[in-house]
Amino acid sequence: YSIKKYVDVALYLTELKEEGLIQEIGATNFDLKRLKELKDAGVPIVSHQVQLSALDRRPIQSGMADWCADNNVSLIGFGTVGSGILSNKYLGKGAPTQEERNTSSMRMYSSTAARFGSWKLVQELLGTMDAIASEARNDGRCPECNISNVAQRYILETPAVASVLIGVRNQDHIVENLRTHSFTLAPGEREAIDAIVAKRQGPKGDVWDIERGNI
Repeated sequence: YSIKKYVDVALYLTELKEEGLIQEIGATNFDLKRLKELKDAGVPIVSHQVQLSALDRRPIQSGMADWCADNNVSLIGFGTVGSGILSNKYLGKGAPTQEERNTSSMRMYSSTAARFGSWKLVQELLGTMDAIASEARNDGRCPECNISNVAQRYILETPAVASVLIGVRNQDHIVENLRTHSFTLAPGEREAIDAIVAKRQGPKGDVWDIERGNI
């Protein structure tokens, strides 16, 4: 951030947009201060890709989501299921083992979960999402609903969020992820998740502050 070239590059992209050579301009992993800086410089940003899940609330706690909603910038969330940590796979189980943390993605999201709080708190979150998934199955909203569907739905119903990015490793994942769009959360269900999330210890700061070494 000490080198302001990101503003210059964004303005070059703006020129290309004005010439009709590109359609839209998006950003990735900027904090709110710099996102505002780009907008104030005249860059017509339409989307911002950020890590966002029940485990990582930095785009919410920083005020970014509210600002984006007010300024017509759509958030695109990635990491919504934390490389599978927010899934039935870890319900009632221990934290990812060293053997399971064999990809950069799993190592990153395991760190996110650790910053969120104790593994007991993560289990409380998984248990709450599992109960919501069970209710969605029982009342017919989503007959095969699971924890990951609830975790994704929780993010999709966040103000300013337009979509989520999902990693798909096989055909079964496609079908599973499509289910997320077949139902909505009841107000009380979202409040139940919010109550667990409110107990978190982190991650602290704004988007990508930790990864940039600012915290």
